Amino acid sequence: MAEVIQGVFPGGEGPDGALPVASAVAALNLGPEPGDTRGNLLLAEKEIAAALAAEPSLRFVVLPELFTCGYSALETVYRYAEDAEVGESARFFTALAREFGIYIAYGFPEGVPGSPVGVFDSSNLVGPEGVVATYRKRNLVRTTPENFVFTPGTESQVVEAGGLRVSLAVCWDLGFPEMAREAALGGADLVLVSAAWREPWGSQYDLSCAARALDSGVYVASANQMGVYPEASFATPGHVYGPDGMRVSFSYDAASIGIADPTASLRWRTCYGNTLVGGVGEEPLEIVS
Repeated sequence: MAEVIQGVFPGGEGPDGALPVASAVAALNLGPEPGDTRGNLLLAEKEIAAALAAEPSLRFVVLPELFTCGYSALETVYRYAEDAEVGESARFFTALAREFGIYIAYGFPEGVPGSPVGVFDSSNLVGPEGVVATYRKRNLVRTTPENFVFTPGTESQVVEAGGLRVSLAVCWDLGFPEMAREAALGGADLVLVSAAWREPWGSQYDLSCAARALDSGVYVASANQMGVYPEASFATPGHVYGPDGMRVSFSYDAASIGIADPTASLRWRTCYGNTLVGGVGEEPLEIVS
């Protein structure tokens, strides 16, 4: 297993002197089939089982943007929109999370029944207890039809899940330092990012993941869509990055698996210099919880 943090800084114990409870996190870089929701859910089940076989302590999994229908043919994405709480994917992944005792973040097109707001490019975080959080992509890409197809979200969330404080983001949100900063100010340990980051900008995707982790001293785990589609190709896998901006994961087939230590952010900020408002050791600001 890779080191939790590749930078050199002091500590290892929690604030009460106890050993930290670290969590294994997997970014699953997969190529969903456009429009085949059922097939894509079964693909996720297969790859999550494989990741668990590689790392039995796995606690968190993140899947790509719009994974349930694939990031392709966006003009038809409304056909696959579903309710965040009781839709097919929410029910499937909640059952899977309960069976495996893990938390799963996945991208899907969210429709709100009876609402005129249209479709959101959303990410759900589900666990054994059900849907924990739903995030709606705030920063829509304007070099694809996203801004014509989706309604932008307006809020970020930080939630307690599996012993960590977790926030969600989607793809181009990574281009904005404020995304990770809001999560960190809300006390987040880990940001799970579902992505469909196209070529030829794969290098910028990798840099953005690392930069957002270092900007705010948090873990960032992102899964990217992979493969060649009619509109674009996707070839840069996502990984797990530590608060020092270094990659902390190893690759196993489609998965990139790393360890998130909940004491690492504070230790890194103490050593490197805290860039958050308020200073080391002060209470985090609440964003949305």
